[in-house]
Amino acid sequence: GNGMEAYLTLSTHFSAAHRLARPDLSFEENSEIYGKCARPNGHGHNYHLEVTVKGEIDPRTGMIADLGALQKAIDDYVVEPFDHTFLNKDIAYFEKVVPTAENIAVRIGQLLRSPVRELGAELHKIKLIESPNNSCEIFGADLDAADVARQQPSAVLAGV
Repeated sequence: GNGMEAYLTLSTHFSAAHRLARPDLSFEENSEIYGKCARPNGHGHNYHLEVTVKGEIDPRTGMIADLGALQKAIDDYVVEPFDHTFLNKDIAYFEKVVPTAENIAVRIGQLLRSPVRELGAELHKIKLIESPNNSCEIFGADLDAADVARQQPSAVLAGV
């Protein structure tokens, strides 16, 4: 490695159902925003997940991070809790956050950021493929920037 940075991507999958609807809106309003995805009984997807980490290649091992430990973190923090669930009802986070592909990807990034750091790497990207027609990508650096922005006093954010 000789101090070289590299990227490593692991792929996995999980199956889950969701309903796209804001609880503060009527069925008609939700249907206008989310279309058939707002139907009361939800629908399911076979999600394909790609987790990319980055880091320096360890000159001793030739790896960014222990592949088995990374796979275990993804399984423990994402696949096991999300697989075969109704996201809106089974995952507390999605009781108040609409489980769009974008919001699911953000949540996965939030869940994996710390465990990935503990393995000596940085979370680079989450790619969540919801169907052959749509996918979402979020970047670890954007999660970090959003966290910093949330921690700033509103006067700083307003430029005061």
